[in-house]
Amino acid sequence: MTNATIMYAVALVLAGIGMALLLQLRIPRSDEGRYARLIAGTMFAMGGIILAGFATALRSWQSSG
Repeated sequence: MTNATIMYAVALVLAGIGMALLLQLRIPRSDEGRYARLIAGTMFAMGGIILAGFATALRSWQSSG
């Protein structure tokens, strides 16, 4: 298992957690609960996207050299 594969797996987990938190915004909650899920969901989802980008760059870098 390569480093990029591990990074993709972690990115998938982060993005999945983020999507679950963002989907919970559809359920009526207090303003504080909605805000907390919005912030945390956005951070997890973006962390997954950024980590996937780094994994792609790492895979490209490993294959070129």
